[in-house]
Amino acid sequence: MEKLKLDLMQLNKALKTLSKALDLLETCKAVHNEDIILAAEDSVIQRFEYCYESFWKFLKLYLQHVHLIEDVLSSKKVFRACVKAEICSLEEGNIFIDMVDSRNETSHTYNIESARIILSVVPKYHCAMIAVIQRFNDDLSIAKH
Repeated sequence: MEKLKLDLMQLNKALKTLSKALDLLETCKAVHNEDIILAAEDSVIQRFEYCYESFWKFLKLYLQHVHLIEDVLSSKKVFRACVKAEICSLEEGNIFIDMVDSRNETSHTYNIESARIILSVVPKYHCAMIAVIQRFNDDLSIAKH
């Protein structure tokens, strides 16, 4: 259980960095400097990628330790198992399945048009991750840092 709490604390910190990057991107858009905007967009994508990784791996660990589910080796299987175990709603699960596809697209090719499409849905992914993680914060008595 201690490993779960530590991983949850790290995930909270990671999600906070994504929040900051999303806020920074909005601020940079007001500057109307394409180089600054591109750098902020890159930051959001990178932070999204590591939040995604931390998120699904935390859920996998939770499923293994609390629900004794060992056969979830991929992120999509983890998210489906979370819906089945009622850790997240079907709607959240669908958002997370879409998130897997977005993450795969950011990691295999970098294309500015694709990146900007993904950037447009990162706030939705972020909100869904925060909603699920908040439940864990409450259940595991983790204070948000």
